[in-house]
Amino acid sequence: MIKITELKLDVSQFGKKMNLVEVEPYYNYEKGEKTDIVGGYKYTVVLLDYNYEKLSVKIEGDRKIEELEKYDIPIKFKNLEVGLYQDFKTKVVNLKAVADDIEMVQKG
Repeated sequence: MIKITELKLDVSQFGKKMNLVEVEPYYNYEKGEKTDIVGGYKYTVVLLDYNYEKLSVKIEGDRKIEELEKYDIPIKFKNLEVGLYQDFKTKVVNLKAVADDIEMVQKG
């Protein structure tokens, strides 16, 4: 049987235009408990070609985009993968997105 977590979505359906609107750290877990260790950063983007829906993408390691007072930056991800997972408490299926890197795109 195929597990829902093994399914990957075609990322082209999210469009090519994405603007970064928020950056925040995410923390590692050990034995089901959240630690104080930053595992990487979560980059929240607005999908301009997909009705301005938001998508949060995790990238392991150091912060890739400097901290700014306000974000509305055109970006693109390197090796973006989007899949699904189920929250068994609420029975809701959610998107899970990871990438290797993020870079700013010149406006124009």
